[in-house]
Amino acid sequence: MEFLTGIQRFCLTFIFSISSFLAISQNDNSGRIPLNLKASYNSSLIYPGARFGAEFQVLTFDTTYIKESGKKKNFVKDRFVSANFSWYHHPYYHDNLYLTFGWANRRTKSGGLFTEFSPEIGLSRTFIGGTTYKVDNEGNVSLERSAGYLYALISVGGGVGYDFSKSKFKPIMVFYKLNLILMFPYNSTIYLRPAMELGIIYKIQGLHLSKTKHHNK
Repeated sequence: MEFLTGIQRFCLTFIFSISSFLAISQNDNSGRIPLNLKASYNSSLIYPGARFGAEFQVLTFDTTYIKESGKKKNFVKDRFVSANFSWYHHPYYHDNLYLTFGWANRRTKSGGLFTEFSPEIGLSRTFIGGTTYKVDNEGNVSLERSAGYLYALISVGGGVGYDFSKSKFKPIMVFYKLNLILMFPYNSTIYLRPAMELGIIYKIQGLHLSKTKHHNK
């Protein structure tokens, strides 16, 4: 219950902050653009897991460079706010569930190849594997269900992918991403763990608004 209460407070604070940002950033140049849904295989080192999320696009920079030869080079910089729910299973140790909110920076070439950088913050709840017992101050032993710990979490990640909507006109993207997860306080220290994502993004057209800027250089 304490874990759920913490998540609820965090979600309400995040939603209020994003709503305020969107209210300020919208203008007459806003246009209908996608909401992205994500699903990926989420592996912490060799340990399996899964990750699901959504991206809400808030800003787009469409940039075109004109070289001295007259050849044009185009790329798009997209900015998203994201929400992600992740899990991985560490055999004989714990299962880790974590909810994060982040800011994604994605740069996509005209051919569809893209790179991404995304910091995230959130909460983590671990569940210890196997049977766990608790001993009180009087020496009484009892079975403890759903034993585990609650942590604050910071994640920083980067990756590459391909957007099929640029060349094949399909609302699908595939990506590979490496994340560094920091959980704290972990035994009065910080717990670091790398995680690898291999996944797919599906674009749902026309459900959100963003601000688009065009640059010619």
